[in-house]
Amino acid sequence: MSFCSFTKEAIKNLTTEVDNYFITEFLPEADGEALKVYLYGLYLCKNSENSVSVEEFAGNLFMDVDTVKDAFRYWEDFDAVTIISDDPFTVKYLPLTNLGKPRKFKAGKYDDFNKSIQLLLTERMISTNEYADYFAVMEDYNITPDAMLMIVKYCVDLKGANIGGKYIITVAKDLAARGITTASGLEAELSDYNLKIGELAKILSAMGLKRKPDIDDFNYYNKWTKDLMFSPESIIFAAKSQKIKSPAYLDKIITELYGAKTFTKKEIENYFAEKEELNELTKRILRELSVYVEVIAPVVETYVNPWLSMGFDHDTLVFIANYCFKRRKRSLESMDDTVKTLYKKGLVTLSSIGDYVKTRAKEDEFIKTLLEITSTDRLPNEWDRTLLSTWREWGFDDEMIKACAAFATGKTNPFVYMNTVLSNWKSKGIRTPEQIENSPANKTATSQHTANERTYTKEELDKLISDIEDVDF
Repeated sequence: MSFCSFTKEAIKNLTTEVDNYFITEFLPEADGEALKVYLYGLYLCKNSENSVSVEEFAGNLFMDVDTVKDAFRYWEDFDAVTIISDDPFTVKYLPLTNLGKPRKFKAGKYDDFNKSIQLLLTERMISTNEYADYFAVMEDYNITPDAMLMIVKYCVDLKGANIGGKYIITVAKDLAARGITTASGLEAELSDYNLKIGELAKILSAMGLKRKPDIDDFNYYNKWTKDLMFSPESIIFAAKSQKIKSPAYLDKIITELYGAKTFTKKEIENYFAEKEELNELTKRILRELSVYVEVIAPVVETYVNPWLSMGFDHDTLVFIANYCFKRRKRSLESMDDTVKTLYKKGLVTLSSIGDYVKTRAKEDEFIKTLLEITSTDRLPNEWDRTLLSTWREWGFDDEMIKACAAFATGKTNPFVYMNTVLSNWKSKGIRTPEQIENSPANKTATSQHTANERTYTKEELDKLISDIEDVDF
């Protein structure tokens, strides 16, 4: 604030200048409320000591806040002001130029229209600004006055005689966008609407809505029945079965059904049943992993659906989730890695996973025997399994491998030594213990034989996982 200023009493004796350009070009087209708002705002601009909020501004003019804001938006359309912020509501006055000159319409052109529209909107008076909005939309979209009056009557029938001008303008623009700008075109459109209003009412009733259908509902109906080719019966069934409460959400569901190529009541019923089953599977997997998510749809799309498409069934996925939890792989990403590893190994069923675990168990028991022979005090690991697989690929049976282990007793790294010896035997064609020079022929080996079971229960698989110290997929 300046160190010196006028008192409020002194300010009252000063003047507020108004551009002649405003008086000649803007004033004739504006209504009284818009003029009051502009002039009072101009007064405040030129007397900065009078700092008021928009609520105080409205109160000083005996107007409501929304009317004040609408008036400033009117002046903003003509580049007389700019609205800086809606909260708090802040306005800056601009220099007046011919760029913002209000539109003028031929005198008398809309006199009959003005009288007729006011007769339709019996519960409120139409402002000058609102009239100007109607003129502008008719000029911009080539809507005839008769068609505009039919649009207004249609809106009044839907919403009542105090319907706002903005809603009427929105409906008019929507119809014009579809090429409906004449009375005859509008008659055909409303006739089509009247034929379908009964079906629309049933759809709204299925959603628990008791209001009359409006233009937005009609647009949705056209999309669902004409563009997406759904029958009214299917739409009603979808609304009821999913307990949908709004046309916008029903539109989302109908679009989803269209994407799934699901149209009839039976198809829709099966689709939602499968979707519910899929959601329940996802919840079970999340519970097994002890993972919480707010929305499961992304989990279904990102993880569960791809897993199912690989050939994994529900029980197998729940088992894998349980396995991941026990192995501290407690995230969807970790489970995804496990599922992909199993898939690469061709393990997509409980039976195949059970066979794999059984084989792994037999291998680990044999490796424990080798560790015992070589006097090595540790558990089997993945490197041991890789070596054993390699030795078997070289053609050595378990007896030959155990015979080799006897030679490795006391070595610093017995399995590395065994690998060297077996490689040497392979090159020399030594395949039996008798062919080994200085072999301990009196040694006997104990073979491990386990029945090859082809089916496994969840309990059996859980026990297998718990029994093996280091099984990993």
